[in-house]
Order: sequence, then structure tokens, then C-alpha cells
Amino acid sequence: MVLLIIVYSIWLPATFPTHGNVVAMLSSQSFVLILALAVTIPLRSGDFDLSVSAVMVFTAAVLGILVSQHHWSVGAAIPVTLAIGFAAGLLNAFFIVKLGINAFIVTLATMTALGGLTFGITNSNIVSNFPHSLLVLGQASAGGLPDAVYYGWVVAIVLWYVFEYTPYGRQLLFVGGSRDASRLAGLRVNRVRISAFVASAVLAAVAGVVLAANVGAVDPSEGPSFLLPPYAAAFLGTTTIQIGRFNIAGTVIASYLLIVGVTGLLLAGASPWVSDLFNGVALLAAVAFARFAARRSE
Repeated sequence: MVLLIIVYSIWLPATFPTHGNVVAMLSSQSFVLILALAVTIPLRSGDFDLSVSAVMVFTAAVLGILVSQHHWSVGAAIPVTLAIGFAAGLLNAFFIVKLGINAFIVTLATMTALGGLTFGITNSNIVSNFPHSLLVLGQASAGGLPDAVYYGWVVAIVLWYVFEYTPYGRQLLFVGGSRDASRLAGLRVNRVRISAFVASAVLAAVAGVVLAANVGAVDPSEGPSFLLPPYAAAFLGTTTIQIGRFNIAGTVIASYLLIVGVTGLLLAGASPWVSDLFNGVALLAAVAFARFAARRSE
């Protein structure tokens, strides 16, 4: 990432290394970072959750509708938003852990269903006209940065501590390494997996709150576009800090690496589709590296 920053700063001195661009990158990545942290939890326990982007957009839309059309207070609407995330996580966990259906299939179905529901509750229209009480949560600034940026950092610090210094963090790692061995060691594997799906969905709902507050509008069609970057960050994060392991510090670094790479290319005049290309190549490279590292360790 440092190399990219240096290259872009030399190549694009008038646009890239500016305060405005740095703030824009950090702000635009605020809810994406939370989403990347969300997917890291089930990945750590050996599961996939493809529904996180749909949960984020659906909950953001619900929040926006409640406060702008039904005139709910932000304090009343946010708990409802988080409860929806909690319910989505439980639903995923029930079908995956209790019924034994493949996580990829279940969360893909959840993503598709929530995407349809989002179009339904919004009538396929962008939700906007949010009250100041919501916008101030994401657009107010401290230290020159929007508050939304700090939310992502706080979530990252909390999860980093949980992963590295609590029994639960070690349980996630053990379950992800071998469920059979974890059961033999006395771990409640199903409980760990269920909690991972619930935590992932709740964090996706938190990302939905940040999205609505920071952007000030919710487009019901944008859910799929937010699925690849979080996974690219999570897998790319396994190539640094803790090689071969899903880890919070790695996810954070990779998340900012991706936004730096994409922003530099766009400022240089690249077409918008380059963003998906860059993230896709990064994800493929990260998965290939992880497979290579796994073979080396055998």
C-alpha cells in the first residue's frame, strides 16, 4: 500500500496526495470496512456469508424509510435496524448449522431474497431526504475526518481484541481449522458458528446505518456492488500480518489498499469498471496465495 501511495503521489501530484482525496477515500470506505470486518468473522470459523451486502442495503433502506417517511426518531429506528440484522443472522445460522445446508447456497438465497425485498419496500426508488439527526451521525466531523470513519476503526479495534485476546477469538480459529478436532476438544462448534453468522449480520446492519448516515441516500440496486470488495479485503488480508489466517489487522490494511489502488486508477482517467476488475484480480491473487501457502505448510 505504501508503494501504491508513493507511485500515485508522484504520478498524480495535483489530485491524489491531497487532503480532500484522503478524506474522500476514508469516508467512502467507512461502511465497506465494516462490511469487510463482518465477513471476516464467519470466514475465521470456516464459513461464508454472502448475504452481508444485501443485509446492509436492506437495513439502510428500512432505516431511511422509518426516519424519512414514517418520522421515527433515529434512536427508535436504529435498534429496529440492528434487530433485522440479528434476525437475518439467526435465519442463516438455522439453515446452515441446524439443517446442514451449504452456507454458500443459504446466504446466496438470503442475499437474493433481501435484494428483492429492498426493491419492494422502496418501490425501486432511491430513499433520501433523511433528517439531520441521522445525517449528523455520519457526516459530522472530528479531527478533519467524518465520524463514519471512526466507527469503522472502533469496530476494527474491538474485533482485533476479540480475535487476539479472548477465548472466543481462539474458538473461531479452532473451529475454522477443524470442526471435528474442535468437537473432540470440547468446543461447542455449533454455538460458535451460529454466533459468527449472527455477529456478521449485525455488523452488516451497523454498516447499513453508517451507509445511510454518511451517504444520505440509499439506492436499492447497489447491494451486489458491495459484495466483492469486502471479500477481496478479507482474503487479501490473509497475505499479511498473520499469513494464511483471516485476521482483523490484515483485513483493515487490505481494505485501504484496495481503495487506494482503485482511487488512483480512477483519478488517472480509468473507466469506472476498472474498480470491479481491480477488486476481482486482487481477490483471485489472494486466494491463489492462500492456496500456495497452505500447500507449503503441508
